[in-house]
Amino acid sequence: MYSPFLTFVGFLFLMLVTYNSATLFLDFSYFSTTNQIINELRFTNSTTVLGFEHAYVINLEYRDDRRKKMKALGDYLGLDLDIIKAVNKFDDRALSKLNMSNLEAGPKACYLSYYSVIESNVKNGYKNAIILEDDVDMELNITDIMSEVHRNLPNNWDILYLGSCHEKGNKLIKTNLTIHKLHKSRYPKCTHAYAASTKGAKKLLKKLKIGNTTDKIDREIPALIAAGKIVSYSIYPQIVVQIKGANDLSDVTPDRKNQIELIL
Repeated sequence: MYSPFLTFVGFLFLMLVTYNSATLFLDFSYFSTTNQIINELRFTNSTTVLGFEHAYVINLEYRDDRRKKMKALGDYLGLDLDIIKAVNKFDDRALSKLNMSNLEAGPKACYLSYYSVIESNVKNGYKNAIILEDDVDMELNITDIMSEVHRNLPNNWDILYLGSCHEKGNKLIKTNLTIHKLHKSRYPKCTHAYAASTKGAKKLLKKLKIGNTTDKIDREIPALIAAGKIVSYSIYPQIVVQIKGANDLSDVTPDRKNQIELIL
């Protein structure tokens, strides 16, 4: 016998099941979206420059042209860059820290400039910091690229190269990047753009031979990486490049010639 009451009860039951199912789906969707937003906020708000807590630019005092260029680049990309005075190769007092080394004055000055910045990183307690030379340019979408890199960068990283020379590919790290790839570093040369974590900076201070170095810093760091003493990752193709020509060699690394990248 047809019962309007039973029909009404059935209708209410169906509506309740449908509502709960929809709510369950929405909850999962909500949490998924919320987590994504949290990750984005963590990248944009908890750090100041490209997902790093601090950014150094090494610049010789007399190269005011490069200092202005880097400030303009920072303003254009919305980056807060800390311009640090590099050690001059004619500063005998500073170079005396490497009296035991057979390096020439230029490479000594470069070594000390980078070492002092790494010391500053540790002294100030930055969780991580990026170190740049004053003759670089960056991809216009570097912020988007770095957002994806940070989401996939392994937690054990000591160094991350945003720019390097003669870097041969190694184990790829899975990301959603289409052009630029994140991979384990093998022997990345050049020091124009790399970041160091707190752990990585402390390792560098411990392992770099500041008292009696026998090699240039842009060779000594890759040697530590190749030996497995430093955990390093690289972005390829590089997203920070040097823009000098053959007649405008780096003053920070004065003996470096133009580097030609090897295609992976």
